[in-house]
Amino acid sequence: MTQLDQALLGLKSHEGVEHLLLVGTDGLLIRHVGEADGVSADTVAAMVPGVVAAAGALARSVGGDQASTAVLELDDGVAIVTTLSPEMLLAILVRSGVGFTSLLRELRRERGRLAELV
Repeated sequence: MTQLDQALLGLKSHEGVEHLLLVGTDGLLIRHVGEADGVSADTVAAMVPGVVAAAGALARSVGGDQASTAVLELDDGVAIVTTLSPEMLLAILVRSGVGFTSLLRELRRERGRLAELV
């Protein structure tokens, strides 16, 4: 198992995390960690760059430079999208009703290390 796989499995071990998708900025799926349960990993991956672009536009419109993480509340869970590097994005799908503050803290702390492992 690679160090990247270990890091992704570490994030996956957070309560409620159902899917992790490592995505290129072109929307191509690089790696998916999660069960095949009706989520189309390729479709989600294709949408992630648009979410990042919209979050960046919002950040710039309020005087910021860029957004590093976006959290979207969905009907049945939460999608967390974060930029790892200029070429790599990470999407995490968390089931509804589960706290994810510790996951956000770990993402902030480990973002640089994850980018190095890709």
